[in-house]
Amino acid sequence: MTLSCLFSSCSSSSKKEETPYEKMQLNTINFIAQPTFAGDYIFYKVTSAKANLEMYYYDTKQIYMTCNKQDFIDENLNKFIISKDSLIIAKLNTDVLELDTKTYRDTSKVFFKMPVSNFKVDSNRVIETPYKKATFKITLPQIFDFTYLRSAIGGGAIAITENNSHFMNHGSVVAKPNEPSLSNFVKQLIKTEMTSELKAQVLLDFVTQEIEYNQNEATNGYETIKRPDEVLFTKNSDCSGKAILYASLLQQIGIKWCLFYFEHHVCVGVSGNFKCDKPIKFKLNNTDYYLAEITDPNAIIGKDSWNGEMNETNLEYYQVSDLGSDIFSFKTNHKLEFVRGKKKE
Repeated sequence: MTLSCLFSSCSSSSKKEETPYEKMQLNTINFIAQPTFAGDYIFYKVTSAKANLEMYYYDTKQIYMTCNKQDFIDENLNKFIISKDSLIIAKLNTDVLELDTKTYRDTSKVFFKMPVSNFKVDSNRVIETPYKKATFKITLPQIFDFTYLRSAIGGGAIAITENNSHFMNHGSVVAKPNEPSLSNFVKQLIKTEMTSELKAQVLLDFVTQEIEYNQNEATNGYETIKRPDEVLFTKNSDCSGKAILYASLLQQIGIKWCLFYFEHHVCVGVSGNFKCDKPIKFKLNNTDYYLAEITDPNAIIGKDSWNGEMNETNLEYYQVSDLGSDIFSFKTNHKLEFVRGKKKE
């Protein structure tokens, strides 16, 4: 999860204890400032106001914003600001709006700044992301439970292999059972009378067909790990985010899952009794896990989407839901260690 370039790189010399509301303000602006992870129109979804966040300077806690001139009215401004007295509005200099050392060239808009402490936050507001048969609904406090991994399984972020190479622990950001926003979402997608196998397939259909495969994330040269809420906000991800989301959805209905780590690919295994010809499955701890390929729009649990490449010879590591965030070598069953940060004195 990388931070947006909207952030400043200057340093702060002093810190004071923030109130819960101030933390909510800062967390919300952090969230809005990362559209790659928060999705389209996120400022409007959070505030219902017609405006745009242009720059956020983390250390000085200042935000620069724009809105259309016709929207620079109390009815709109009162949705996201506490006091108009704290606004500083850019001045027009020839054909450019100037504010501090910043310039903005679209003179049809109002360019202004204010402190984050002037940003109005509604912690009860429900942020909605619609899909074909369900709507993902989440509140800001629930988003921040994801942000600080309070809603995740947790564990070490980076695993160390037996030959001392490193890779990201995808399972550490899989959601815990009974996470409110995901549980509600899953209930919209499945019916109670379905078998466990059918529920698992319906959830796989959603992930493979309604979450777009993000080629940039797959080929950008570094691992992009998206939390399940971030995948749902943006409606796209590579195999990593899709696997994390699918495992998180299965987690909400108590279906045992595992993550399979192949070279340059991650996918999910699902426990159950899936009926298909020559199913691809792996026995782990006396449980059969059927392969669920999360990048194939036509994937059927247990069926081969990779012309035989996803096999025991190529499977490198796995982690099962019963054992939390632990990762094991498939060849040796050796439990991997995680990179550990140094404690501050």
